[in-house]
Amino acid sequence: MINKLRKKKLSILFSGLTITSDFVCVLCAFILSYWLRFYSSLFANPMGIPSYRQYTFPMLFAAVLLVIIFNADGLYIYTPAKKFIDYFFRIFKNICIVMLFIFAGTFFYREFTFSRLLVIILWATMVTLLSFSRYILRKIYIQYILPKVKKKILVIGNPQNFEMFNQHKIYFQFYGTIAGFISHRKAHCAAIDQQQYLGSLDDFEGILDKIKPDEVILSTLEIPRKKIIELILESEKRLINFKIVADLLEIMIQQFELENIGGLNLLKIKESPLNFAYNRFLKRFVDILGSSLGLIILSPFLLIISLLVKLSSSGGVFFVQERVSEEGKIFKIYKFRTMVQDAESATGPVFAARGDERCTRIGLIMRRYNIDELPQLINVLRGEMSLVGPRPERPHFVEQFKDDIPRYMSRHHVKSGITGWAQVNGLRQGTAIGERIKYDLYYLENWSIWLDIKIIILSFAALKNAY
Repeated sequence: MINKLRKKKLSILFSGLTITSDFVCVLCAFILSYWLRFYSSLFANPMGIPSYRQYTFPMLFAAVLLVIIFNADGLYIYTPAKKFIDYFFRIFKNICIVMLFIFAGTFFYREFTFSRLLVIILWATMVTLLSFSRYILRKIYIQYILPKVKKKILVIGNPQNFEMFNQHKIYFQFYGTIAGFISHRKAHCAAIDQQQYLGSLDDFEGILDKIKPDEVILSTLEIPRKKIIELILESEKRLINFKIVADLLEIMIQQFELENIGGLNLLKIKESPLNFAYNRFLKRFVDILGSSLGLIILSPFLLIISLLVKLSSSGGVFFVQERVSEEGKIFKIYKFRTMVQDAESATGPVFAARGDERCTRIGLIMRRYNIDELPQLINVLRGEMSLVGPRPERPHFVEQFKDDIPRYMSRHHVKSGITGWAQVNGLRQGTAIGERIKYDLYYLENWSIWLDIKIIILSFAALKNAY
């Protein structure tokens, strides 16, 4: 009990340190921006140098507002298993929100003329200082704090479920330490590593008192409902958290919503944000803007690639193929041709393989860096695809997967994309389709315009994942 309390206090103390660090960083960003704007000789001051005191209230307001917004976004809850790039995008997004409030204030407050250039410099310095401080604090947390606050975890299930936890060892390195396993069937004990086998469910209360875990994870639903309730109650008596693995039915459910109909509570999968008109309009606006700019800026490069494709082998420049997109609608996707003409005439529909002999020399290079996908900007502009979304598949394979892969068709509730959450996480051809579906569904259920922007940026760092 005392150990748990110390862990909680240490976590709270470090969160308090992070809040203080953020507050100080905003103040330092103001001071640095003020100096750069008025005293660094980098910019002219035709209207003179205003008193620093006139910026005191906006400075304190911005610092307090940023801490409030960071807290609302969960940035004071450390989840070190996530990459720092995830935190950077959230930090960047929230700083932009704060800057919008500051810009609005400069327009409505007329008693004093604020320097717009100072606000722009402030935005850059805040992003830099806060990102740097958060990076350092994250390193300190992982190296010094995390080993002291790691959770001691007890897992209930069977040998097959335990193997699932072994596949997620990297996650548990950051989250906690598995103290041992409890089997719900005595017949399973011989198949479990005896060093980690703690006993059966009959010994549950004794094991809790002996091990004193911080958390119990149930990884099987083969236990009667009444028994599960007993396990939860026994855990709560000892102030131990009780969790159930969401992936038990080989589905990926990210979030739930409670719906009340005439007093009846119903649990349902959370509706995708893209089911709402405003979000659809925003995503489409970004698609039109991004695809238009992409086609204009890349037009000389696209012309060169077209000539290389035409000169490297006989056949057309573009490869046109039917794909399935939103709500099962079939459309024709455009790609630069990377294989010999009529590559599937003898084999029928098949996936590309590493070192595929059907690829041309220029085709291998294009596939390696995903250059062959660039003509899909035309599909985006025409409204058949989006810049970001689940990758579209051929009708032949959709018919196969929809019966074999749970929730496979759910990915077709949105437009297909040139790039996606699965792709930037390294899940391309050659990886299990079931794993890719989990990432597609995560994207669907957690969409935001910031997530789209992050995926687009990360796509440039994930160019070498295809073949």
